[in-house]
Amino acid sequence: MGNPAEADFATDSGIAPPPYSTVDPGRQAVPGASTSSRSRSRANNRFPQSLNAYLPKAGFSKTFYLGEHADQPVFAVTMHSGLTSKPLLELHSGPKGSDPIIATANNEKRWSSGRTTVIQILPGAISSLSGADSASGSSPESSQETQKIIMKQTNILKNVTYPFSIEVGLGKDLHVENFEWRGSRGGEVQGLDKYTRGYKLVRLGREGAGEGGERSTRAANTTSDGKEVVAVFAHNTSWSMNKVFKFQFLESGATGVLGDRFALIALMTALKIWYIEYIAQQASAGAGA
Repeated sequence: MGNPAEADFATDSGIAPPPYSTVDPGRQAVPGASTSSRSRSRANNRFPQSLNAYLPKAGFSKTFYLGEHADQPVFAVTMHSGLTSKPLLELHSGPKGSDPIIATANNEKRWSSGRTTVIQILPGAISSLSGADSASGSSPESSQETQKIIMKQTNILKNVTYPFSIEVGLGKDLHVENFEWRGSRGGEVQGLDKYTRGYKLVRLGREGAGEGGERSTRAANTTSDGKEVVAVFAHNTSWSMNKVFKFQFLESGATGVLGDRFALIALMTALKIWYIEYIAQQASAGAGA
């Protein structure tokens, strides 16, 4: 899926780039994101338009925290090794590891290569985020059953993408759309961190603001094949020892029109890709020590 030329870097090893200096994305505008989109309140859920992941500053912990700033955590995430029956990542409904688990990310099988990811959204997860009942009791937004989303790593000419399909929309206006994470070092990623490479989430069924083409001429938040970029994430490359991940919604991903379920799945798929690369980086650093 997607345009192989769009994937701006290959990652056979999955190891993240070395540290550089950076700026705080919470205080920087993303190129091409309109002021009205950025300022529009996401009143229907608790997802900020940007999130950072923070590891505890001291000691070993299986839990890290998501928030716009280190002193304002929104969610806790528990990490596991993948060698037990527990999923690799568990997202909690609040800023404590003791808060209820609302979503998980795991490999398809315990001893698999990890190329196939299973995201599970637990019963009541969306309503716990929105704080309100869905307009349609039968919609996925209010589902009382565990929902599974499959994301499969795809390699085309050494370029890696991560496609998946989900139901998006609000209320009864729901439909299935295709998305994929593509490796990138373009303007969307540099809006998070000037010196890093990362991934952008492409909405495959919808055209962007322009016609695509070369990066120097196409509209911001539009891919070379003319698709809309709805989210972006990157490893943090600053000297900060505890901020390790940056994530931001863009365009229709930032306005909330794709729904709370989209926001949750976009975040979980990003965290899974980041985590696999993060542990590979740590293993590589340990081997070289």
